[in-house]
Amino acid sequence: MKSIQTIAEMREALESKRAEGAKVGLVPTMGFLHEGHLSLIRQSQQECDVTVVSIFVNPTQFNDPSDYENYPVDLEKDLNALEKEGVQFAFLPHAKEMYPANRLKVQMTIPELTGNLCGLHRPGHFDGVLLVVSKFFNIVQPHRAYFGLKDYQQFLVIRTMARALDFSVEVVGCETVREPDGLAMSSRNARLSEKAREHAALIPRALNLVQKTLQDRKAQYSVKCAELCEIAWDVIESGTQNRVEYMEIVDPDTLQKLDEIQKDRTARIATAVFCDGVRLIDNRPLQF
Repeated sequence: MKSIQTIAEMREALESKRAEGAKVGLVPTMGFLHEGHLSLIRQSQQECDVTVVSIFVNPTQFNDPSDYENYPVDLEKDLNALEKEGVQFAFLPHAKEMYPANRLKVQMTIPELTGNLCGLHRPGHFDGVLLVVSKFFNIVQPHRAYFGLKDYQQFLVIRTMARALDFSVEVVGCETVREPDGLAMSSRNARLSEKAREHAALIPRALNLVQKTLQDRKAQYSVKCAELCEIAWDVIESGTQNRVEYMEIVDPDTLQKLDEIQKDRTARIATAVFCDGVRLIDNRPLQF
């Protein structure tokens, strides 16, 4: 594996690969890799000839400075994991490389997809995501880029951006990888105490209970989303270390909030929860 820190070197390293007709896969990460990241890498390895994994804790997507400062980092462990997976390139740019001080700032936004969920509660977050991912797409010029569906809003925003700006990349959404108790894998999980970890497991249980409630209501034509959200909210906050930031059921394509789910329609329930001060997100599809 080759570790690269500059944009120029990254472009040069891929130029010969592309000339040989190699299909390039990109897995953008902020490091502190876990099994969820590795599942994206393995899919890229299966579907592409060359895989580039970027590790960059992007300062422009943090609306809370303390969250940025406390983001877990273990570069040595990450690089060892990438070596074991047979990754060809690790792209490790510094913030000054990605955002030179002498450049004017560029702002990117897709208001239609960022007015609720995490977009509402983390002002500027997706502007930073769009900026850094568009830069990675331009630098690496991948054929495919892989993102986990745990961050469903992020996936939809990035896919929309890629299509709107005519990037020749297929944005691939990969299913959420979970712990044995159902908790979605996240780098933030490492910050949970043992007790908080038990309470965090209520999040996937609550979302699954919503799907079960829908199945039990099959005789009805529709079910009010407010009722379903209240069920999930109460389950999560039965854990004393949990505080729900938002709980919404949305259209899976537009992310518009739904008032009700009608029979034979799909939807998605999404939530953000502070568990002992650590912000966790999760979502799942709903079928009625």
